Amino acid sequence: MSSRVLAILICASIAVVSSVGARAQSTASWSSPSLRNETVVGPNGAVTTSTALLANDKWGIGDRKRVEQVTDGVYAMRGWGIASSFAIDAPGGWIIVDTGDYTQAAAEMRAMLEQTLGHKVKVAAILLTHWHYGNGTGAWLDEGTEVWGHEYLDRNRNTSSGISVLSGIYQARAAAQFGVFHPRSGPDAFPNQLGFPPEKLLAGSSYQPPTQLFPHGRVEDVVVAGEPVQVAPARSDTSDSVGFYFPRKRMIVINFMVPGGIFNVYTLRGGPYRNPSVFIEDARWIESKNAEILLDIHGPTLKGEDAVRDAVQRSVDGVQLIHDQTLRLISHGLDGRRAAEQVYMPGNLRGDWENYGQVESHVRQVYNGTLGWFGGDVYDINPLSEHEEAARTVQMMGGQAAVHEAAANANAQGGLANWRWTLRLTSLLLDLDANDAEARTLRAAAARQLGQRTSSANARGFYLTEALQIEGGMKAAGQPVTLDGIRRFLGTPTAQALAAASVDENLQFVRYLVDPRKAEGLRQSFTLAVDGDPRIRRLDLRNGVLVIADASAAAPSHFQLTRQELAAFVLGTRSPSTADALTQLDRVLDRSHLMPPGAVESVMKGMKMGGDAEH
Repeated sequence: MSSRVLAILICASIAVVSSVGARAQSTASWSSPSLRNETVVGPNGAVTTSTALLANDKWGIGDRKRVEQVTDGVYAMRGWGIASSFAIDAPGGWIIVDTGDYTQAAAEMRAMLEQTLGHKVKVAAILLTHWHYGNGTGAWLDEGTEVWGHEYLDRNRNTSSGISVLSGIYQARAAAQFGVFHPRSGPDAFPNQLGFPPEKLLAGSSYQPPTQLFPHGRVEDVVVAGEPVQVAPARSDTSDSVGFYFPRKRMIVINFMVPGGIFNVYTLRGGPYRNPSVFIEDARWIESKNAEILLDIHGPTLKGEDAVRDAVQRSVDGVQLIHDQTLRLISHGLDGRRAAEQVYMPGNLRGDWENYGQVESHVRQVYNGTLGWFGGDVYDINPLSEHEEAARTVQMMGGQAAVHEAAANANAQGGLANWRWTLRLTSLLLDLDANDAEARTLRAAAARQLGQRTSSANARGFYLTEALQIEGGMKAAGQPVTLDGIRRFLGTPTAQALAAASVDENLQFVRYLVDPRKAEGLRQSFTLAVDGDPRIRRLDLRNGVLVIADASAAAPSHFQLTRQELAAFVLGTRSPSTADALTQLDRVLDRSHLMPPGAVESVMKGMKMGGDAEH
């Protein structure tokens, strides 16, 4: 090695050591700007931040249900939830963009639209921006109504809320994020409409699949109800999200590309990675239109080229800043958590716009989407189990009594840093004993204080859910509920839902029930056919997995099932037979995360008899 190279390496080493030392010696307490020390009280008694009270207007929701005229023949229906719907008078009848959260909301929208117009409407077409707001479709359907949506829309909808192994966890975390079972008034209530009531999860859906499909990733010119419409990818919070440009009105209708807050690169409820690069790429189509009117279902009406341009640039540039600065900090060697602490966003982009998610969550997701979970600390490659780590840490801190005292002192002293420290200490204690009453009480208190002091609706939902479920304050039909209970309830399909679902949805659900410990060393193969479905499927259990494929003909071991029999097998209620290959497969399935057979139906019946979820 040359002396020059050696000198360079030594200098670099000194620089690294100095940098690490400086970082380790930093004692300043950092907190996200989304956490505020000052609180205010909202009209419904919610203790919150001033930013949270501005959210309804920024998102175009307002404080009441209403129909607003945007321009000639265009109406916005606002106040029924976190998203607005739109009605457009076209030559061949009315076009409805998005149909609402649930059937009753859609019926109310339609009635108010017709009252505003002074006459009935004939709906020629429904355009769905993405799968989230199609549950009110039935209330808008007339004879011959076309339903337009992306080719992935049904698939994405089923993954989140249909017959899917993930539906329970997705919906339970959504219940936390949106404060579904929080009180409707008082200090713990949601301060704006960025939460939603139990009807969103529990009320009736009249969703109908699209009859006309938009191909993925293409800009297409179509005619809908006699109205020219350009459809383009607008991949924001879902891969099936599209935008619509109405050239005769110079109007764009979009989903979550120009919202009343910072776009959620990451939502705390979870979901597939929302790649900022894709968002930015699709936003260029919006900018190219120089539109006179922009309607984002999550934003207010924007009119005038300058207003539209400025809003689009604010939204898109904010996302690009989060993405670009995260990569810049990655190049400095920071991990996701430290990068989140370092990213700076100018006040005009952050300020009172941080009302939904929070920037730090987005930075950590970009890091994870770019480099994955490993932040560079080699301890994380093979860490101790969380339980052992908690036990060793607590022991080193002087034992559980000492940690209880430290948590109590931090909580009593108060302040953003102390409440966060209380959460960390109680995490350790509850990992050792989940029923530790003192730790639970301290944790609830600290979580509530932080929930009331964040401008982020997503963060508030989780903080307050943590407090309320510990205290028994989240209730449905008068009974306390927890996130685990909600997950089990919403993740357990009913026999009726399974019988109505496709064979593939049933079998894919079974696929994720296989317990490899029970299946170790077992091999079996058979075919299966189900009434009403012409396909024959081959099921192979091998190497601890269930492989499902099409078969050209029935195997020697073959089952012909009704839909009800297939549903019974999925739920574990099928009559056993010792010589039966299905029974042998059933023995390696794990349903411990599901409710017992019939329990979901019983709970739903009780809720109907007792009225809506208590709140």
